[in-house]
Amino acid sequence: MAGKVIRSEALIEAHPVPELIRSGAFSVAVRAGPSIYISGSIANDLSKGMGGQTEEIFDYMSLALSEEGFSMADVVKLQAFITDIEQYGEYSAARKKYFPNDPPASTTVIAGIIIPGALIEIEVVAYKE
Repeated sequence: MAGKVIRSEALIEAHPVPELIRSGAFSVAVRAGPSIYISGSIANDLSKGMGGQTEEIFDYMSLALSEEGFSMADVVKLQAFITDIEQYGEYSAARKKYFPNDPPASTTVIAGIIIPGALIEIEVVAYKE
């Protein structure tokens, strides 16, 4: 692999399905040079609405970024997959809490998500010199 896998017990324990990480099915995040790529993430508590799931995902991503001294302010690209266009406003409002000024380049796709109850999945790329 051309990058450094970011893995800690805190990240594993905070993940919705820690067994997937422990089994080596995928990496939560990978650092490649000055960039970090965070895999698509869903919330732990799927009983929350779109806004709550979004915030939980961003909190998890913040934890992953902090493992390498990055923060949400270093996110340059965000891709979100949401299940319902009617809930886009809730997602957008939650996103603005984490990116109040100069938000990253973003793409939002309406899609099905393979985990029942997950309303959103988000992946990001962060860059820091």
